[in-house]
Formats: sequence, structure tokens, C-alpha cells
Amino acid sequence: MANTLGIPERTLAQISTAADTINVIAGADGRLSAYQPLVCRVTDHESDDGGVADYADGMALFVSSRHGEPWKKDSGAREHVLHPVAGVAIAPIASGTNYTVIYPNYDYSTFE
Repeated sequence: MANTLGIPERTLAQISTAADTINVIAGADGRLSAYQPLVCRVTDHESDDGGVADYADGMALFVSSRHGEPWKKDSGAREHVLHPVAGVAIAPIASGTNYTVIYPNYDYSTFE
């Protein structure tokens, strides 16, 4: 669902995929540099209200402080559910909707 705030939107599967344009520098809705923080709405997260809105209340917002950093759920998260496990090469998210920390499936050995 599109929102009127200009916040990029992805599904859990998309935001956990390193090749998705949100995780690529200069990709669609992505960062302009490796150090730019980014906010993304995850539309199929259990805390997302699913509506089109001109306000952020009810949206499942995730923040990544820079390229390669995990996506962390914004405010109110009590339980930390990690996916994928850091340092383990596994497929992007295929099930579950309650993640609060998401590591995209980058090849982290290529980061400095």
C-alpha cells in the first residue's frame, strides 16, 4: 500500500533480500551513500495497520543506520527476533511476521 509520506515500503521478504533496491546504494528508494540512514515501512509485519495513511502511527517502521547495518523496528519493540542469524548465510524471510531486527542476506565478508 502506498502512503502519502513518501516512506519507502517493502515486504519482509524484500527488506531481508540484499539485492532488493532498498538495500542497494543508489537503488530505488535506497541510500545515496553507504552512510545515509534510511526508514522503511514493512507492509506485512504484524504491527502494520495495513492502511494508506498520511501519518506514521500504525505503520511498521524499520530503521537502518547505514548500508550493511540491520533494519531495526522503530519504538515500542520489547522482544527481539533476529533474522537471519548474523554471519549465517540463509535465505530471506519466508515466514513469520513479528521480527524486530532484520539482517539482510548480504555477503558480510565483502564489507570493510
